[in-house]
Amino acid sequence: MKYYFVLGIQHKKYKNPAIITIHFGHNFIDEFQLDHDYFRAHNVLPQIETKWIEKYNIGQFLTRPDRIKLWADRIPSMLKVYEIDDSAIVDKLKIKVSNSNSDYSNGFMNNSSLIQFSIVALFKKNLVKNLGEKMIKAFTRFDRKDIRYDPDNQDPPLQYWPNPRAFYSSRKDTMYEESGVKSIHHWIGGSFTAELKIKTKHHTKYLTTFADKKMIGFPGPWQVEDLMVASFKPLLNIYDENK
Repeated sequence: MKYYFVLGIQHKKYKNPAIITIHFGHNFIDEFQLDHDYFRAHNVLPQIETKWIEKYNIGQFLTRPDRIKLWADRIPSMLKVYEIDDSAIVDKLKIKVSNSNSDYSNGFMNNSSLIQFSIVALFKKNLVKNLGEKMIKAFTRFDRKDIRYDPDNQDPPLQYWPNPRAFYSSRKDTMYEESGVKSIHHWIGGSFTAELKIKTKHHTKYLTTFADKKMIGFPGPWQVEDLMVASFKPLLNIYDENK
């Protein structure tokens, strides 16, 4: 069984490039540099495939004013797509960031390189065949009453799929901040490792912030980050190339 892992990044560069290294367990996936700024994507809504969104009656995610603002604010311009065999998806996802680029001196810092992982999505490859039909249909089946997490507050998040709303930031150097759970919309400076556990439910592997939290049902979607990975035409073109 094949999966897609989609990573969306925003980056504010200062001085040297940040280096990103990705592992699932001990399995190396990729290493690359961020050598310039990457911010929000522009004109996202015109690039959304609406066929199945309209058929399955979730068009409000494209038309409500609050949702339109989220499409404008939350979709990153840099997207990386990896096709991975499920046998390699083990233990936890680790995204190591080597990014100690700042003007820190004598306890003061005015400038630093910052990064935000706006999309960290894992899902079965077959869900995005035929312009993402199966994934969008799956979204409509989830119970929306389970969705109570606001990424801007500190309440422990319930699970979302395919894109968790938070990850654990592990640090050796606490000059910038302590280790702890961070929202995917939080700008982070310095070197750290973003960690997400791998769990399996209904024969499907998914990413979770808290592996020890009891979860009823399957993780819920219903934010633009989730819908985007199944409907953004540049991503659909990549999936189609990998048939």
